Order: sequence, then structure tokens, then C-alpha cells
Amino acid sequence: MKDMIDNSALRAQYNPEGSDLRKAQMRMLDILKVVDGICRKHGLKYWLTCATLLGAIRHGGFVPWDDDLDIAMMREDYLKLMEILPKELPENLELQNDVTEPGYVYLYAKVRDKNSLIVETCDVNKRFKQQGLFIDIFPMETSIFGLCKISAPLFNRMCFNVALNRGTDCTLYKMNRFILVKVLFPCFRFISKLIGPKDKVHHTFGVNFLQEKTTQMIFPLGKVKFEDVELSAPADPDAYLTKHFGNYMRLPDNIQPVHAEEIKIW
Repeated sequence: MKDMIDNSALRAQYNPEGSDLRKAQMRMLDILKVVDGICRKHGLKYWLTCATLLGAIRHGGFVPWDDDLDIAMMREDYLKLMEILPKELPENLELQNDVTEPGYVYLYAKVRDKNSLIVETCDVNKRFKQQGLFIDIFPMETSIFGLCKISAPLFNRMCFNVALNRGTDCTLYKMNRFILVKVLFPCFRFISKLIGPKDKVHHTFGVNFLQEKTTQMIFPLGKVKFEDVELSAPADPDAYLTKHFGNYMRLPDNIQPVHAEEIKIW
């Protein structure tokens, strides 16, 4: 199937060499190479996920029209990485999470490039202090699907929508976030560890990706070619991508960049 997709034609159309999108993709890959080196140095395991893994398998690198790069890791390694990155990232990169930037809404982190700008379509994202090109780092954990399914709309209603309409400085946002992140989600996590399945993996509570994975799909991690480098990937990329996208080898009917209104690189 991969051989039937004319990747050369797609790249010529959507991200030819020298285009702003291609330059942005290469800058994001540079960020990942730094994070990859830090993870290997400290024995932390991550893998390509979402459209980034899809691009690796279907296109040999970036999905030609994609302006995003996603990796995932188990929550234990994620928490360690959050402690390490501020100490070891080079000067041109910065970690973005709710510790480094209190107004940052999401429950996953970004590593941003300081020498660039991406203006995203989401109004909440436009309010963040850090606005450079980025990679997303998603924490994942073994948990009960029903609790994950509850957590995502709760977070959207109580935090994301409040941030969108009233900002992150308001008392309601801060109170709601505390209730969810410091009280309710830890309870969900405790229940999952106590009685939940040990082989069902989901994005951390409050993240709006609900496709259940299994530990057998992910571990032991393998390698996949991505552009000019080999990077960590799930053990069974086909099962992983099928669970996430369905028929992932089929090209979408309506192709357009996902996030960016404007990209600048200097």
C-alpha cells in the first residue's frame, strides 16, 4: 500500500524543499533530535504517536501537509523528563507546561523553539506566552477507559472552555483546574491502579484522545525511519495506527494543514 502512494508528488505539492512548511518540519525534527538524545541519555522511553507515527509509516517522514510533531511516553518517564528538560535543553529551546507557564492549559507538554513563530488556529493557543514551533509530548498511562472517557469532557468544560471564554487568570479556571488535576484525576488514577486492567493504555486523564492502546502494541519499542533518522516507535505500528485512525493508509479527501495560520522562522 505504501508503494502505491506517490510521496514525491505529495511532497512537491504540499511541502517542497524551501517552503515555509518544510522549513518548519525540519525545525521540529531538530527539536525532537535534541529530546531524543536527552531521553536516551537518561534511559527514558518515548515513541512516535498520532500523525507523526502515521507519517513515518505511510510517508517515510512527516505527513506532507502536517505542521505538528507528536511523541508519547508512559507517565512515569514523562514526569522524570519534565524535571530534566529545564536543566538540559539548549538555549534555543524551552519547555512549556503548566509549571513553566502557569497560563498553559493542556495536560501534556510542548518543547518550543525560540527562533520561530507559529500562529495556530485555536484561540486559546494564541494567548500562550511561548509561541515558537514545537513538538508535543503526551503522557500515557494504564487506566480504566470509562474514567478516561469521563475525564476528557470534564476537562474541556471546566478548564478549556473557561480559559477560552474568561482566560486562565480567573478564579473559576484556577478552582476548576485544581479540583480536576489535584483531586479528581488522582482519584481516577488510584482507582485505575487498584482495579483497572494492567495492559490498557490511554492518554493521561483530561486529554481528548480516547483511542485505547495495549501494552502489547507499544512494547518492546522498535525503531522506524523518519526523514533522515531512526526514531522510537511502537512494537506494532499497524495495530497502533489502525486503533487510532482506522484505515490509516487511505489519504484524506480534504487535505489542509492542521494548526497553523502563520509560520515564521529566523
